[in-house]
Amino acid sequence: MQIVVKNSILSYALCGAPVADGKPCIVFLHGWGRTFEDFNQLSAALSRALPDYAFLLLDLPGFGGSSLSADTGLSLDDYARILNELFDKLEIKKVILVGHSVGGRIAIKCATLFPSRVEKLILIAAAGVPLRSFRIPLLGAGRILFNTLFFAFRDFRFILRLKNLLGALFGSRDYQTSRGALRETLKKVVSEDLRPDAQKISISTFLIWGRNDPTTPLRDAQEYHSLIKGSRLEVLEGGHFVFLEKPDECAEIILSFL
Repeated sequence: MQIVVKNSILSYALCGAPVADGKPCIVFLHGWGRTFEDFNQLSAALSRALPDYAFLLLDLPGFGGSSLSADTGLSLDDYARILNELFDKLEIKKVILVGHSVGGRIAIKCATLFPSRVEKLILIAAAGVPLRSFRIPLLGAGRILFNTLFFAFRDFRFILRLKNLLGALFGSRDYQTSRGALRETLKKVVSEDLRPDAQKISISTFLIWGRNDPTTPLRDAQEYHSLIKGSRLEVLEGGHFVFLEKPDECAEIILSFL
């Protein structure tokens, strides 16, 4: 199904029990460059065990069947407000957010901006802890070089080539493959350190991580675990997409948490 929220057309699927029956709706938020189809297996396993729960799967703005209306890109606050308005339109009062990677960033932001709406958090390999990478100081040096040469030469063709070269050398794969508003969105989303937000979370939170995750390493899970009071951490054998590698095992431990 599709619905318009803040000038974006959102593609979503709503299944399970009616949302008006009082139990919170379980909402799945996918990672960067992905779609809600990532959660097909996990949501199916959970819905069989929880027939009285509603389940909402959606393509985040800019991905899958959902449009990105803002030319300047979206921030995490923007994503959270879009979701909150979507819940209003669908008459969903309470949610349990399941967020993977960038979807985990958005889930954390939703929980801090709209704490009365979010009942529980399930974060799977959630991003938001700053990268410990050689790219960070190099990107900073690249920006200084870029600005210096820009004012020295005023040659826009040369500057554009230099900018593209720096992006190709030091930018992530997501940065290199995104364009226009989506690239602006990526820059806004990944630049925000979510550790201060994590410290504010007081609701029940479950962290699921792959032991061999190269994208959001296990130390990120341990940092979130220390910041979110009362959180539970479960480490499985797998990588960044551990919920796709082991959907039944993930469903089992999520059921124990719920």
